Amino acid sequence: MKKKLAGLWQLSPLSDLSIPQDDLSFPGALSQVLPDALSEQAITEQEWHLMHDFELSEAELQNPAVDLVIGGIDYYAEIRINGRAVLDCDGSETVYRREIRAHLQEGLNRIEVLFLEHDEDDYLMDDEPSLLCPLTVPTRLSESRMGIWQVPFLQFIPHVRLEHVAMEQIWHHGGGCEFKVDLHYQTFKAGLVSAMVKFDGMTYQLPIDVRAQRASALFQIEAPRYADPKNPDTKDLYKLNVELDGQLQQFDVALSESLCVTHVAV
Repeated sequence: MKKKLAGLWQLSPLSDLSIPQDDLSFPGALSQVLPDALSEQAITEQEWHLMHDFELSEAELQNPAVDLVIGGIDYYAEIRINGRAVLDCDGSETVYRREIRAHLQEGLNRIEVLFLEHDEDDYLMDDEPSLLCPLTVPTRLSESRMGIWQVPFLQFIPHVRLEHVAMEQIWHHGGGCEFKVDLHYQTFKAGLVSAMVKFDGMTYQLPIDVRAQRASALFQIEAPRYADPKNPDTKDLYKLNVELDGQLQQFDVALSESLCVTHVAV
């Protein structure tokens, strides 16, 4: 189950306090409610504060894990939940997912997004950046104007979190190939859970063993379409959809004749 953090967000300046506060909704640019005299370049040179309040019920908080999912941000931003810093959006990921269950409370909650001056020595997270899978073509969720181009949402996880998806293409010497999809997951609560994996018109329903951490699906491709990952043609791409315990991840996959076997996580 998801809860979109839609509706009005309050925008306040942090640099030039003479700029009036206003409310806006996303996806969109900050400039939609700022004075016309402010150019897009001038907006990016200042610091801004966004704030949005939302309600959570007791039933929603009974989920053992709650992830904040936010994307479509091209500028450095710090994310806070109920006054606590939980995430830096630093350009290392297209979509950010962070566990925030411990920072939430029943009733009124607040999320803040602070567009701040970038300081490479002051990161909240020191994790290594995620590897980009050369088999996938990233979907652009933002644009050059400062703003948020994908509505943030909370992902409630009843049993199992889909941690990441790994892909492997295995070419046959006689033609054709196999496409392997590995689902890496973390179990929070036992239950009857299955995953749905759809690729090129084929669908597998995989029972999830809550005692394990991975499940796999293998697809046979008799006449594969080749694509250039750096300059792909949409007609050459494959669609991969993975759904697990209410979580959905979608990928555009570009198979390459020059890659024999490639396995990376996304």
